Amino acid sequence: MRFLGLVLVSLALLVFPGCGKKETPQPVSPGAGMARPIEPQSLDYNKVAEVKPAGELATALHGDMQPVLEKVFGGAKLALFFEMGGQMGSQMGGGGGSHFTYAVKRQTRIEDVSALQKKLEAQGYKLVLDGSQNAIKTLCFEKKIGGKVYSVTVGTTPGDQRVSVVVFPKG
Repeated sequence: MRFLGLVLVSLALLVFPGCGKKETPQPVSPGAGMARPIEPQSLDYNKVAEVKPAGELATALHGDMQPVLEKVFGGAKLALFFEMGGQMGSQMGGGGGSHFTYAVKRQTRIEDVSALQKKLEAQGYKLVLDGSQNAIKTLCFEKKIGGKVYSVTVGTTPGDQRVSVVVFPKG
């Protein structure tokens, strides 16, 4: 549950400039673990600067995620990446985690959740929790990489052009 709360809070804290807005997306009401409503953002995808993940594991996960997001949304750029460690990492299984925020080419829709699920399961991700009944659509997976199991949570908000992926070692 802490992991899901972390995803919700991290999504709430992300702020992107809303360049090129075509319509005004409706805010998502606060849910459990959220400090404030999330305002779905429309982005000028062509102006989003792409960053690279740091480290072997993050690079491998990015290699899995980006092609899936590109297929579902017609384009995906890693716009924000950071490592999480310290007390948060020790609470989440003894090691730090990673947070990826992708800018996608079009606004997300509710039906994208099932497409993401199918494509990630085809790559060996095991679905352990479907939180898509909430305002923020989340899918929690497990994935074994290099002999270690990782918790991978993918979060979207309908109307937003961002997809959040949070990864922690399990156990």
